Amino acid sequence: MKKTVLALALALTACSSTPDPRPLSISEAERLALVRFSNYTSGIRAFTASVPSPGGKLVLDGRVDFVNHVGYAGMRTDGRNDEFSQGLVQWNPGRMAFAMNQSTKPVDPVPVVDWQVRNLQERGSELDGALRLLVNLGSDRPENSQLLLQSSARWLRSDKIGDTAVDVFEGPKQKDAAVARLRYWIDADGKLRRLEAKLGNSEELAVFDFSASKEQPVQVIPPLRS
Repeated sequence: MKKTVLALALALTACSSTPDPRPLSISEAERLALVRFSNYTSGIRAFTASVPSPGGKLVLDGRVDFVNHVGYAGMRTDGRNDEFSQGLVQWNPGRMAFAMNQSTKPVDPVPVVDWQVRNLQERGSELDGALRLLVNLGSDRPENSQLLLQSSARWLRSDKIGDTAVDVFEGPKQKDAAVARLRYWIDADGKLRRLEAKLGNSEELAVFDFSASKEQPVQVIPPLRS
């Protein structure tokens, strides 16, 4: 009887255990290599984001243009309710613009107000890191799948976002970061549905969720136009 119980317990443990991360297969490397190109061909996609920061968790709701590398979102600080805790933000790879506004989503047409413009910081700001990461997620060509196959990128697990089945991949380790890898949640069509990233000095991961559908263009304010 004891042997039967022990065997059953071992079987249940084996069935419920999470698979260990493993190196990419050839097809998985090819799939991961196409993520940024898939974003580029999608053009513009809606996203929501939760970004930990010393001043409170930043919540963004907007859309990003992967072709022109520009984003537009409503932003608020979770747990705060003052006039400085929320507003509109637009950005490109080098600069961002912020305008105080009561909306927590993009306002169209873009309001003609006094936008405060500054350069994005290279280091030390979780928000700046999140904004730069978002607009750099599109590329007009796939990555090299052979290099990904030979890198430290890994398959982590199968998962779901709502009813959508995804595979979760961890990207290659960055040269200047010990643990700051990106985690890509990719659906069966090869679309990026979620991205997780460690930004700045925060130990908590920033989380970006993307819609599957294409969105309307971003009306770029004059200070951010090329």
